[in-house]
Amino acid sequence: MNGFLTQVLLAIVIVFSAAGLLLWSAASIRYRVTAKHLQVFWLGLPIRWVRLLDIKHIGNRPVFWAERWPNTLWDSRRMLVIRRRHGLFKNLVITPQYPFEFKATLDQARQAALASANPAGSRSQIVAPSPTNTSTPASIPRPKAEDAV
Repeated sequence: MNGFLTQVLLAIVIVFSAAGLLLWSAASIRYRVTAKHLQVFWLGLPIRWVRLLDIKHIGNRPVFWAERWPNTLWDSRRMLVIRRRHGLFKNLVITPQYPFEFKATLDQARQAALASANPAGSRSQIVAPSPTNTSTPASIPRPKAEDAV
């Protein structure tokens, strides 16, 4: 074999091995829900954290503009869209193996994080004051029974 043919074969081997490595690494993306974060792992290393308090809504409606962390090539049936409150990319798309179970787990962890962030005594809700005296003040004349028709 001459030098040119060896270089072409080497280039083809490098391209196919890079494509295989890319597909393998995409399949190694995993997701984990902790007490405070949704974590995305790639090759066993955490590379993305989303605070549970920052999650606004979890659904499966497809979106165009999103930060995508799929671990499959065809993600239409396993897709979860996480809508965030803050950030450049408001939508985060993940593809867990069992999306409905993962959504339920993520919802439970999110509700627990919201409950721990807002204890019952420190909720910042506006409460209407309860009237203590229901009688009319003396300065306002009361209607007479004969005036009412």
